[in-house]
Amino acid sequence: MLNAVLLAVAAAPVMGKNFAVTVGANNDFIFLPNQISGARAGDTITFTFVSRNHSATTTTFVNPCPPPPGGVGPDQFDTGFNPTTATDHPVQVITLRDSGTHFVACMQAAGAHCHMGMTFAVNPTADQTYDEFSQNALNDPIQTF
Repeated sequence: MLNAVLLAVAAAPVMGKNFAVTVGANNDFIFLPNQISGARAGDTITFTFVSRNHSATTTTFVNPCPPPPGGVGPDQFDTGFNPTTATDHPVQVITLRDSGTHFVACMQAAGAHCHMGMTFAVNPTADQTYDEFSQNALNDPIQTF
């Protein structure tokens, strides 16, 4: 009997970690938290949209605004726009396909939300910090694709 229990435990699938992120908290142009570290392939990020109409879209480190539809990079993601109401708070769950660094911004209003600092980072590094990415968004010249 003990061997059967041990076998069942050993065969149980390993579940990834979930990171909860609130988008638009306090009716502001923010992701809370604005960065996560230690995320690995198979982990999930649950984006809960609580105000306005925002997206969570991967973008570039240097010129992040606006992030292009569909996102940037081989493991890009884009939640699309998620309009909210007083009672409807859409939830989008993204499963990470790698353990790399990803930079994310809201693509709403042709990048205006991004330019206001609505940014988020997955696994920022010492060479590409969240603070530097955020500053890049604030200083990014307006671009069109």
